[in-house]
Amino acid sequence: MVASMASVVWFFQIRRTMIMRMRAVVGILEDTLKPRDKEYTLLGYLVGFRAVYRLDKPWATRAWILYTMPPGHILFYLPIILLQRRRDRLEITLRLTAPLPGEAHIYDPRDRAVRRLVAKDTAESRERLRQRELMMKSRRYIALYSGEEALAKAEKLAQDLLARGVDLRRVTIDDRRRALHVSLVPSLENLREALETVYRHARRLAS
Repeated sequence: MVASMASVVWFFQIRRTMIMRMRAVVGILEDTLKPRDKEYTLLGYLVGFRAVYRLDKPWATRAWILYTMPPGHILFYLPIILLQRRRDRLEITLRLTAPLPGEAHIYDPRDRAVRRLVAKDTAESRERLRQRELMMKSRRYIALYSGEEALAKAEKLAQDLLARGVDLRRVTIDDRRRALHVSLVPSLENLREALETVYRHARRLAS
């Protein structure tokens, strides 16, 4: 009974915090990206959402958003969250209007989810990608790329985000889909600046 009561109290306290954080993330996303139209889909009970933004930009037509949170409102799930070091995750994919210079993926090899997604995406690549190890802000990243120009543009975006204190997990430029993709651990303190940085690089890529 004591454990059940504690889990109920924990549930409602953390649920409120998660709702407030989700609303804050949505507010920053909408204020920064300024979608012409938007559609949200909840992934589960207070664990995140998917969103599709229709953009009225000459250089980008659409944005796909995925925001997930570990279920910290479930008290008995906390040991798993702590052991696996699970964090909030925000993924942004912009559909650009202009052809891109190639394909490049820069990712944190310590992130298992990112590793799986990169492996899946690169399995569909048109050509065999080269591999290089990068050190940025004392962190090790792996780069898979088709050419030096694509790698240089992806690396510049990654460096700019890291310079702003962003916990970056992945940057991808995909010429097949005309897409720019960024995966990060969001912080409300620098999320707006991170989104503005992604937007600036997207404009340059599409110019």
